[in-house]
Amino acid sequence: MKKILLSVLLLWTTQLFAYHANYNLAEKAKKRGDYKSALRYTEMQLEEDINCYGEYAKEIIISYGKLGYYSEKVGAFENALEYNLKALKIQKKLLNKNDPTAATTYNNIGSAYSKLGKYEEALTSYKKSLKIQKLVFSKNDPLTATTYNNIGTVYRKQKKYKKALEYYNKALEIRKNVLGKEDLSIANSYSNISLVNYNQGRYKESLLQLNKSLKIQKSILGSKNVRTKNTQKNIEHIKNKMIIK
Repeated sequence: MKKILLSVLLLWTTQLFAYHANYNLAEKAKKRGDYKSALRYTEMQLEEDINCYGEYAKEIIISYGKLGYYSEKVGAFENALEYNLKALKIQKKLLNKNDPTAATTYNNIGSAYSKLGKYEEALTSYKKSLKIQKLVFSKNDPLTATTYNNIGTVYRKQKKYKKALEYYNKALEIRKNVLGKEDLSIANSYSNISLVNYNQGRYKESLLQLNKSLKIQKSILGSKNVRTKNTQKNIEHIKNKMIIK
């Protein structure tokens, strides 16, 4: 979800050259991990943009998208949802209904709903995003894979494991087709599939997938990386479960 949130911000920024002073300050704050400051600077930029362009302009979409991103980063999920819904409202007024940026906004809305535990609303938003992506992107587009992954995660949270595996496997298939065998998003897919199997008590299958994830993480991140170490700990946990069982 982080990649797709970032992609729409980069897309709009590149297309509309919206790097104003407060955006630059927000970007610097983001690089420091100071999302509260990034949020504050972006709120200031939004006010300037509304005064300059009015409430319905592409520049305003950028601001709302960034505000949604930063709000989610600081755990203000209701605010994130509100900002992304405002962005969508403007997009519907200014853009074609199948514009790819609307697909990204639907994804961001789905993420906020999911964080709020509103899973049916999240699924509705994610599937609207997926519908647009299937129309405007190739069948193997990485953003489509991200949406499949997001839908799988919602189904997993609902304990609908069969559906979760279906969407996680679709995400994995696209990522393998596009990215090859070694990419961290592929490792993430294996970890997600492992978790679903673990939740169903299918420890052998879970271990198999997690070992695939570990192999990629070791190759890209190294054995001492935190993510790699966490995967190794999860593997040991599963092995202990299998012994007890």
